Amino acid sequence: MTSDDFSFKNFLFSKMSRKLTFLFLIVGIIAPTIGIIYFYLISYSILPIDVEAFNHQNTLLSTTAIAIIVLIAINTAIAGYFISQSITKPIRELHKATLELEKGNFDIRTNITTNDELGELSRAFNKSAIALGIMDKEHKQLEKTKSEFFSMTSHELRTPITPLKVQLQMLYKQYYGKLTTKQRETLMNILKNTERLNKIIEDFLEISRIESARLKFIFRKTDVRETVYETINLMEGFAKEKNIQFTTEFGKLPVLNADPDRVSQVLKNIIHNAIKFSPTNGKIEISAQLKKDYIQFSIKDYGKGMSPKDQISVFEPFYQVDVSSKEFGGTGLGLAICRGIIEAQKGKIWIQSIEGEGSTFYFTIPLKPIEKIQPIKVLFSPKFEIEKELKEKFISILGPMGIAEFDELQINNEIEKNKILEYIDTLKKERILDEEYSKEFKYEIIKIFSDKPEDEKSKLDGDENQDLGDH
Repeated sequence: MTSDDFSFKNFLFSKMSRKLTFLFLIVGIIAPTIGIIYFYLISYSILPIDVEAFNHQNTLLSTTAIAIIVLIAINTAIAGYFISQSITKPIRELHKATLELEKGNFDIRTNITTNDELGELSRAFNKSAIALGIMDKEHKQLEKTKSEFFSMTSHELRTPITPLKVQLQMLYKQYYGKLTTKQRETLMNILKNTERLNKIIEDFLEISRIESARLKFIFRKTDVRETVYETINLMEGFAKEKNIQFTTEFGKLPVLNADPDRVSQVLKNIIHNAIKFSPTNGKIEISAQLKKDYIQFSIKDYGKGMSPKDQISVFEPFYQVDVSSKEFGGTGLGLAICRGIIEAQKGKIWIQSIEGEGSTFYFTIPLKPIEKIQPIKVLFSPKFEIEKELKEKFISILGPMGIAEFDELQINNEIEKNKILEYIDTLKKERILDEEYSKEFKYEIIKIFSDKPEDEKSKLDGDENQDLGDH
């Protein structure tokens, strides 16, 4: 209950007000009533013997006793109401301010001027809100400085790389004189590493754009089938090295406003990974299907697949599957950039994989483009860390089924505490999880979302006990 929807009925039946009011009624009514009844009995015993006088005196005495009790009850209820309100109103104000603080409104303040514990709590709350507000401003400034430094450094690093590559290429092509075979091999290695360094710098620049909401999208009428075919043509040379075949499957797709270059960028990155992890003479299946208000792409390979641990971390910056193998080397930023591009358009990207059987990457783009781009945390994303922990927990509780179930919740934008708790209740009702496992699952989810899991756990235990009582 908040002050916005306050009414006498809500107040009267709120837990604290009810307890305080009942306490005042008990203390203020029962004790005087006992005294009045005792007085009535004594007075009744000494009434005159005359019947008419007795009846008159008895009626007068009874009416007086009832009137006194009613007046005491009314006065006590009024006093209880105002006294309990003086306690519950500040508590409601503190509760409302706490909810605002939880939403990130660090400018919220309480105005409780009582010279008691509630007043002290209000002052402590205001000091905490001020401290949190300062920390939030410092954090935002740090994030801004980090992005600016990141962008500036990347640009400064790229500046000398271009002439360096040109000079090395001229040396390699022997514009400055003939070279021995060993010298040419050495120059080729230097050129390859220079190109790799240039790719890393380009990736850093792209991440900087994503995190600062400077990622450019040029929207135009796009046939995604054509985009897929053009991307496949670009990857044909790389695929021929392992004799990999592409197959495509398209549903009934509309022409939509999108940035085909960004779609192609994501496709190229995922297809490149699929080729790297596919066996020789393998195949890669690419699909695009209309789903509600978005188009869902999938890229399936039949390579080595990924472990559940790799699936959880695959979109993290600098994470590489099987880093011990040079065959699968890379910067480790490509999929993180793909995630930034897709999430900037309010899309989703995820993976399903079975070790030894291959992997399928999915991503979605909206039918209606997002014109106003929001900054997306790529390098240090609290949201991504939470999703990572959640997926780990789904796998540990539900086994292999947990990956598909988590992905389904993610697709439906239901990665939030209440939605997941409702999902666990559904599993319990369908007898997929028993009482003990569902309770453990809920507690683990609460721990991931909450700063005070023990408080939430007590509430959870109370709710479950209430449910048992209702039954």
